[in-house]
Amino acid sequence: MKTTRQSIDLNLFKVFSAVYSLKNLTHAGDKLAMTQPAVSRALDRLYHLFNERLFYRTEGEMRPTRTAEILAPLILEGLALLETATLTTSDFNPAELAVQFKLGANDYVSAVILPQLVALISRRAPSIFLSTAACTYLDAAHLIEHTVIDCAIISSLPTDEQIAAHPLFREDYVVISARDHVLIRERLTLDAYLACDHVLVSYTGSKDGWVDERLAEMGHQRRVIAAVHMFLAVPQMIINQPYLCTLPRRLARQFAQAYAIRIHELPFESQSHLFHLVWPRRQSKSPISAWLRSQIIETCQDLSPSQSAEACELRRPVHLLPTAALRST
Repeated sequence: MKTTRQSIDLNLFKVFSAVYSLKNLTHAGDKLAMTQPAVSRALDRLYHLFNERLFYRTEGEMRPTRTAEILAPLILEGLALLETATLTTSDFNPAELAVQFKLGANDYVSAVILPQLVALISRRAPSIFLSTAACTYLDAAHLIEHTVIDCAIISSLPTDEQIAAHPLFREDYVVISARDHVLIRERLTLDAYLACDHVLVSYTGSKDGWVDERLAEMGHQRRVIAAVHMFLAVPQMIINQPYLCTLPRRLARQFAQAYAIRIHELPFESQSHLFHLVWPRRQSKSPISAWLRSQIIETCQDLSPSQSAEACELRRPVHLLPTAALRST
């Protein structure tokens, strides 16, 4: 890779970052307030700077070359440091922020956390545009490294050393059923639990999860008839059928407010998952990134307790798993 000694326009690296993350010249131009031809010319200038193409078009997308993949961490970290330096020497006022911020989240996070988070940010920084991208613990590190998202809320920590993390809250599990389920009276017993058909939430389509592992340890097995990759698909499947579904308590409460659903304590020892906020380590000192992360942390601190007073009277022991994934249930 050969470079020239000509003066370098730092705006070219902003173009690199936008094309690298969005994989589309038009979208990159919209983000940078540039026309598509202007973005193309900037890529040509990067070609002359490095004497090598950094992107190629395939299947309707602009894909990074191997050289671009090598350069990306250095360029993105450099831009983050420049942003930090600029904001450190100026008056940083969140109310005047006018940036786009993308949060990686699954449908559980979107339902439980996003309403309060959007309200909080819109009050304190009304010019911020917050959006979400589908994300789980399986792909969070990849999406962060490729700047598709700025951070994510996930239930299992990635092993990537380039990812920083902050613990947010714990979540435990309950069972939901139709209100008039014929096999359940006052409390859900283990016999009734095993006698019912179950709907499983699995990001990968797996037929079993931690519940099945726990039951196997006890010498039992349940009957799973379907697996869905979204929690929000469950209520309509439950309300008119004699099925059960094991899912996070906070989400179950929301479902019970909107549907004819009952919440039951698990008839065996449950698990508790610790959710984390994760982000690129290179952004840790960025004032903008730090402020936005603080809003997420504050929102999660204000979440209602995972277990209500009523549930505390009925609950079974909860087994704490600090890094367990919110996976198949």
